[in-house]
Amino acid sequence: MPDISDVLSFTEAAEIKDCGRNTLYRAADDGRINTVEVGGRRMIVQNENWEQFESELTGHRARQQADTPDYE
Repeated sequence: MPDISDVLSFTEAAEIKDCGRNTLYRAADDGRINTVEVGGRRMIVQNENWEQFESELTGHRARQQADTPDYE
C-alpha cells in the first residue's frame, strides 16, 4: 500500500492535470492510472503512470478551454 502522501483525491488530481474528474475516472477504469481505496475513498496513486498521464482534449469543455485566450 502506498504512503498517504503518495495519493491524491480525484478533485486534487483534476486540478493538477487541468482536466475533469470523469476523465481521471475513465483513465483509472481502463488502467492508465492506478488507484487504491483509502478509508472507503478511491484515491489516485502518484507513480510513474500518474507522472506520464496526459489528458486528451476531446470533450466540449476541453475544446472550449483550448479556444479561450489566456489573459494574464
